[in-house]
Amino acid sequence: MYTTLFLAQAFAQLLLGVWLIRIYKRTGLAIAAVLFIPQFGLVYDNAMVGLGRFIGLGPTLEALSWPRFWIHWLFGAWLIIACGSILRLAGFEWVKSKAVMAGFCILTVILMIYDLPYFWTQSLHPVCELDLVRYSTSATPDKFCFPDQVATPRGAPPIPSIITCLIVIASGAALWIKRGFPWMCLGGTLMLISATPPLMKLKVDNFGEILIAGGCIWALAHFSRAVLAKR
Repeated sequence: MYTTLFLAQAFAQLLLGVWLIRIYKRTGLAIAAVLFIPQFGLVYDNAMVGLGRFIGLGPTLEALSWPRFWIHWLFGAWLIIACGSILRLAGFEWVKSKAVMAGFCILTVILMIYDLPYFWTQSLHPVCELDLVRYSTSATPDKFCFPDQVATPRGAPPIPSIITCLIVIASGAALWIKRGFPWMCLGGTLMLISATPPLMKLKVDNFGEILIAGGCIWALAHFSRAVLAKR
C-alpha cells in the first residue's frame, strides 16, 4: 500500500515539475528554473522510498539513498527565495527593494550552511516500516530490519525546514489577505501539520510536501500572468 503511495507521490511531484517547466517556457522567469532543482529532489525522494523494497537493502539502495538527503540539505530552503519572487510578482512594493530580496536570499544561504555539517556527520541506517524498505539517518526499534540492529535516534529538529515552512505560510497569508489567493498559505499550513509526530507515523508528511510545493507553484503560475500581460 505505502509503496504504491510513494510511487504515486513521485508521479505527482513530477507533474508539478512539468508545470514549472511550462511556466518557465511561458514566462522566462528565472525562479521557475531555480525551483526545478528542489522539485526534482522531491520526485527522486519519493521514487527511492517507493522502489526500496524492489531494490532491497544493501550498498546499491544505500548509495541511491544519499542524494535524497543531499538535495534536502542543500536545496530545501530555496522556497524562501520563491516566496520573495512570488510576492514581487503579486505587486508587493516593499519586496521590490533589492535589499529585501537580498534578505530572502541571505536567509536561504544561512539555512543551507546550517545543514552543511550533515554531509560529514550523518550516516545512513536501514529502516523497515510498514511495507517500505529504505535508508534513513535514524532508526528506532519499531523500524528495525534486523534483530541485532542498533538504535540511532532522531537528531535535532529540522530547523531550516521549519523556518522555510513558516515563511511560506506567512507569505501565503499576505497573498490571501491582499490578493485573495489562499492556496500557498494552505499548502504551507498543511505541510506543517503533516510533519507533526502523530501524522508522520501515517507517512503523510511527503504528501504535505506535494501541497506546499503545489501551493508555491500555483502562486507562481497565477501571479506570473502579470509578466505576460506586460509583454
